Amino acid sequence: MDSKKNVRTALGALPDAANARVGQSPAAKPSAAAGQENAPLVGPSFKKPGSMKRKSIDEDSRSMSPDPSDVVTMKMDEDCDQVRRKINRLLDSGEITKTAFAKEIGVGVKSVTGFLAQHGHLKGSGCAAYVAAWKYFKIREIAGVKLPTNKKQKTTGSVAGEGSSSSAAGKTAKGPLDLSDIELDGEEYDDVPVFDTCDEIRRKINAHFKKSGTSQAQFCRDVHAQLYGPDRPAKPFTSAQLAKFRSSKGPINGAKLPLFYACYVFFEKMRIKEGKPKTKLRLEMEELWEPLGLPRDRDSRDSFICFAGTHPYVDKYGNISVF
Repeated sequence: MDSKKNVRTALGALPDAANARVGQSPAAKPSAAAGQENAPLVGPSFKKPGSMKRKSIDEDSRSMSPDPSDVVTMKMDEDCDQVRRKINRLLDSGEITKTAFAKEIGVGVKSVTGFLAQHGHLKGSGCAAYVAAWKYFKIREIAGVKLPTNKKQKTTGSVAGEGSSSSAAGKTAKGPLDLSDIELDGEEYDDVPVFDTCDEIRRKINAHFKKSGTSQAQFCRDVHAQLYGPDRPAKPFTSAQLAKFRSSKGPINGAKLPLFYACYVFFEKMRIKEGKPKTKLRLEMEELWEPLGLPRDRDSRDSFICFAGTHPYVDKYGNISVF
């Protein structure tokens, strides 16, 4: 099977910018109206939201670029963590959903989810999603389609009226969120009672990225600023630490991490500043865990002593029982 057929099978069609073989002028591309059967190989269609158009590729750089059909013979030059970062950046931008992305690269959603849940340069190298995603991004690179940048946050001003979400959240164009006027009981000792599970915090993080367009680096700085106690990390959290927490699963998986607590404080201050009510889960968590909040000294991956024939079970509230 020739390389062109392999690319078509693995990834579908390339964007219009790559319809012609690299080095061939756009004018030489066969037109769709001509109905030519031997149309050049094209790969995945990378459509950006709205009417945004890709920047045209300079002819000189085009002539020096590899042919998209050569991707199948190229040596993979990015490890698993690098590809995972690209996938997360694409998904966080809101340009494409995980389901649509999985379909685009020709694998199942479970394969993408399983790949994203792993950590390490070689972890996930056997996943179909790793190879397919690498080809996807490599073809984008050859076609001149850059990864999406974060959406610009709306600035506060005369356009945003009083009480608007932008104004209430204290957003600025590029700077951090201003939550300095909100104080929580116990925050000076990093002892604010937590009434959200780790899974709920992960959901809030995902929603925050899609809504605000905040970069991962800025978000890490924002949540790090919520810590004051002696255990406060000297440096802001890293994107790798954030990615590891986000890819975990379970009500208390990650509860021991300072990042989890800092994120809770951050989102609780945002909720108060925006005047949003407590969710049903939040009220149920308060009823169960008041006054101290969810214990942050345990994880479902910890060892538990049980009687023979029984095993520990963690419910959706983070409560551990033995059955």
